[in-house]
Formats: sequence, structure tokens, C-alpha cells
Amino acid sequence: MTRHSLQWILVLLSLPATVHGLRAQQVHQDVTSPLKFDAVTVKPNKTGSSTMASMYHSGDMLQLENITLQVALWDVFDQQEYLIDGVPDWGKRLHFDIQGKILDATPQAIDALTLDQRRAMVIRVLQERFGLKTHWITRDAPEYALVVAKGGSKLTPTTFTRTSSGRNLYNWSAESVTTDDLAKGLAGTLRRPVENRTGLTGQYDFHLKWSADKSELSPGSAADDAPSIFTAVKETLGLELKPITGPVQVLVVDTLELPDEN
Repeated sequence: MTRHSLQWILVLLSLPATVHGLRAQQVHQDVTSPLKFDAVTVKPNKTGSSTMASMYHSGDMLQLENITLQVALWDVFDQQEYLIDGVPDWGKRLHFDIQGKILDATPQAIDALTLDQRRAMVIRVLQERFGLKTHWITRDAPEYALVVAKGGSKLTPTTFTRTSSGRNLYNWSAESVTTDDLAKGLAGTLRRPVENRTGLTGQYDFHLKWSADKSELSPGSAADDAPSIFTAVKETLGLELKPITGPVQVLVVDTLELPDEN
């Protein structure tokens, strides 16, 4: 289960990392599934809650609760939101509950589904119910390279056997994660692709705390005494974020239509 909230985000970093959107493009173009979600229902969610839930990663059920189409696309294409163009205003603003169930399949066939196959099944639902049509483009864009800083890495080799990661807007604690996972998480925070060039192949534990960018502070609010995210990464992790420019894959939404409610 993945939960996406304005107040709290729990990131399950056991999922494969995306680099420049290339893996997301492969999911869209190459992956198909032998099964599909049937008995799909789509209903508006008008609760006003900021918490969204995405549940399709195991079992026979599809449940997207209180989700916007922008977040749904981010989830199923494994593509950062800032690398998705063309989502109409209502796709960012309106919330939906989407449910479905796999019918006429054996438990063994359901258990054998990979995460990418499950994502492809959800994409098919969005195509059928929201008229989703997309294509990919490549363009040069500002990025960051994650490298080992002068003095060496300060990452702590993990003592845990299971990956876990919890974060809010300005704190991130993780156990047994890779530097690919770290780069992916930083990309989401910085809203810019981050390429892992550390050469570090182990799994690590860390706690990272940083301050809000000044542009994010409301008038009259007190500034945090924590360092910027760039300083925190360097001082806490012994790594550095260097600005670069490179090709990135962007998902372009050609068509997205309001669905019939049922």
C-alpha cells in the first residue's frame, strides 16, 4: 500500500528506482499483463481529505482512494510529477475513488504478477475509464549528480535486513536503502532528476534533516535552524549534489477525459 499525503509521506523504497524516467517508459511500452482488473467503479471523492491511498501491489483488488489523476499517473508510471506534462487542471484538482477486482484467475496466477504487470493493469483501467493517451519525449533539462564529497561518504552500512523509510517534508529516516533509492527520494524533494554517480553499491541507514527553502516560508514564519538540503546531504551523508544538464524522459498526456460515474 502506498499513501501520499500533504502532511506525511511514507515511501516504500523497496520498489525499483527510476533513473531519468527510462524505467517508467519501459513499463508503459514493453510491459503487458496476462490479467486485468474487472468490475471497475469510479466515483468522485469529496471528503476534502489530503490523504490519498494506492493499493494494488498484491492480492486481487485495485483500490485508489481519494486520488487525483496526477498522483495516479505518478504512481503507476513510476515517474516524478514534474516529469509529467499535459495533465488538465481537473486532473490535478478533482479526487476519485477507483476500485476493481481480478476475476476468473487462480490464486497462483495472481501471486505471480510482478509490480510492473500490476502497474500496467492500472494503466489499462485509466485508459478505459479516463480515455488516457500518452507519449514520451526526451529533452535536455537541469539535473543534479549525486557524488561522493571530498572527505568520503558518511553513510552508515545497514544492520537491518528489511528496507524501511519514513519521511515528512523536512525529515527523512531510512534503513537498508541503496544510493539509487536516495537519489530517487532527493529527486522528489528537489523536483529535479538526480543521477546517482556515487559508485556506492551497499545498503545504508541514515537520518536527514533540512530546512524549508525561503520561498516556501509563509510571511512572518520563523526560519528553521536546520541546514539547506544541499548542506545536509554533504554534512550528514558525505555526499554532494552538483548541478548538471542532461536528457530526461518526460511523459506527455495527450488525452484525459472526465469519466462517467458508476
